[in-house]
Amino acid sequence: MIKPFHLFISYASEDEVYATELSTHLKCFGIRIWFAPLSLNIGDKLLDSINAGLLASEYGLLLLSPTYLTKQWTSYELGVLHRQHIEGQMRLFPLWHGVDKSQIDQWNPGLSGIIGLKSTEESVSDICRKIADVIYQRCPTRGISPSYEDPQWRFLQGCGELYANREDGRAFNLFEAAEFPDSYFPLYVHNRPHSREEIVLAVAKALYYGNPDVIPITEEKKSHMKKLCKAYGFDLDAPRFDPAICG
Repeated sequence: MIKPFHLFISYASEDEVYATELSTHLKCFGIRIWFAPLSLNIGDKLLDSINAGLLASEYGLLLLSPTYLTKQWTSYELGVLHRQHIEGQMRLFPLWHGVDKSQIDQWNPGLSGIIGLKSTEESVSDICRKIADVIYQRCPTRGISPSYEDPQWRFLQGCGELYANREDGRAFNLFEAAEFPDSYFPLYVHNRPHSREEIVLAVAKALYYGNPDVIPITEEKKSHMKKLCKAYGFDLDAPRFDPAICG
């Protein structure tokens, strides 16, 4: 099941400035985050909202600071996140922020066994890039949704564009993606990696079904795309061809 959020950010309120900087960079990488200042609305019940956020996230980022180690609220979040991690329902990213291994060992020995990052050794951008690499399964190209266009299935229907790797990355559409260099694949779109063959099949479907919302392409480009589809076994001109039975 695809969860609404990639990442839940657990932090102490005293570290909100740094946590906000992290959230800004993570969003730039297209990460869908649950972050209290952005996710809570006036009138929300705090505990209910946080519980919902914890359950709706695939990963958990722990901003482990001296303050984090002493607060009851962060201990509650950690308890839920750590349990999900142990049960295989969530992966944790510990980020050591002004603490060392001896402090973590004394407070929660189970956490020191999880490979983490240190805010004193890497920039915020590098930390967020490493987190994005894991979330996107190290796919070299990731389709990032523009703010005006979501969800990503529109891209796979040939009806919209995505940005390459960042919110300010180069825009590309399905037909362009089909001709990306081999080094660009697998391409992370719609919450999973896609091979070139899968992208070409999506092109075949877009051309076959004739959705009026599909991005316009020239007849020359259409002919070229049909040849590419045929090379992958999706012959649009074959009498009994139906892309629905191909996957």
